[in-house]
Amino acid sequence: MDVYEAIHQRRSHRKFKSDLPRGEVLERVIEAALWAPSGTNAQDWEITVMAGKVRDEFVELISGAIKHLLPMLKKAQVPEQGQDLVMKFFKNLGGAPVVIAVTIGKRPEDPANLTNVQSGAALFQNLLLAAHAEGLGTCWMTGAHSLETEILKFLGKEDQQLLAITPVGYSDKEPPVPPRKGREVRWLGF
Repeated sequence: MDVYEAIHQRRSHRKFKSDLPRGEVLERVIEAALWAPSGTNAQDWEITVMAGKVRDEFVELISGAIKHLLPMLKKAQVPEQGQDLVMKFFKNLGGAPVVIAVTIGKRPEDPANLTNVQSGAALFQNLLLAAHAEGLGTCWMTGAHSLETEILKFLGKEDQQLLAITPVGYSDKEPPVPPRKGREVRWLGF
């Protein structure tokens, strides 16, 4: 699969089969993620891959984000059907057999913090694209940030900050292609 195909075909999956991806497949995905560019080559990120009982405990923790998400969804005027889908997804992360959390260095007062966030986002995008190339579904999730303190404690990474999490597995339902919003692209000096 070439990179353009991966970019255009990758989707956010929210329903998964229970089949656990093979270890070597997950290792290739993680290795590809780690090749992301990083500001000053700091590579100030950490990846936690969870399955089995640990994954179940983590998902139980994440499901607590529902109480924080619902008011935000209502305020954003998300239709009730959309709210229901989000709530259902957060209860078990679509049944994905694997969950990956990415944390980055915590420097809230340091200008390098933005660099860490950007570098971590590049790593996360690599992860999503590599998973797609391996036939796996993912969903970039930031809605769990309302539980960041609890998540970091669970992961044993209280000195970090949470970038995002993603469920990982074989998709049980192919998501529709989301519409692209209009955008402004400025070409200067051509």
